[in-house]
Amino acid sequence: MKKILFSIVFLGVTLLLAHGPNHNKAEEARKRGDYKDAVKYSLLQLDIDIDTYGEYSKETMITYGRLGIFSEKTGEYYEALAYSFEALKIQKKLLNENHSTTATTYNNMGGIYSKLEKYKVALEYYFKSLKIQEIVFGKNHRSAAITNSNIAKVYRKQGKYNEALEYYKKSLKIRQETLDENHYTIALAHSNIGLVYFKQGKYAEALNELDKTLKIRTKVFGKEHSFTKKTQKNIDYIKSKMLIK
Repeated sequence: MKKILFSIVFLGVTLLLAHGPNHNKAEEARKRGDYKDAVKYSLLQLDIDIDTYGEYSKETMITYGRLGIFSEKTGEYYEALAYSFEALKIQKKLLNENHSTTATTYNNMGGIYSKLEKYKVALEYYFKSLKIQEIVFGKNHRSAAITNSNIAKVYRKQGKYNEALEYYKKSLKIRQETLDENHYTIALAHSNIGLVYFKQGKYAEALNELDKTLKIRTKVFGKEHSFTKKTQKNIDYIKSKMLIK
């Protein structure tokens, strides 16, 4: 079985370094899906961090990063960007230029800009993230697989299907080389590629990818799982389109 590689993608380690009672309350709110409360307690912690540790401190950097994540979850995208920019400003002062935490911030910002439909800017931040990830972890690391997929999704939203396929396939290749052959994210990668082929009107190619998705999801989740049923439904829909065509 191929070794599964783990990476910092969404400030995973940074969140573990969270400090203070308000951080704990924010984390409890996050776990129950109450991101408004998570923002509220993080703002209280931010005031303490700045007063206690100063503006350019690890603690303040962490809190700004969390505020960016939580604000995005509430749909406050411009606030999320503002907090992320503050986190990034401190990261550039405290960390080396190719630090994985900075890559994470770039990735998160790319996601926010994508939701704002500012796709050109989203790509700029995703590519900045990818560049650092490849320097720190190597080109064949799971973090790069995730960012390649994010890039592909933006291209797909832009209707640039050839570019989307290129980066979805890069993502798939990394996952195939670093994960178990039946890992659920490999199924997702095949599904994403199938979606792009469908958008291009290449139904046979789309079915080929979705058949691979179905095989893995059936093995991992079972026939009755919603993911498996949705995949089968998509396959049936494409087959019906082929009959009409």
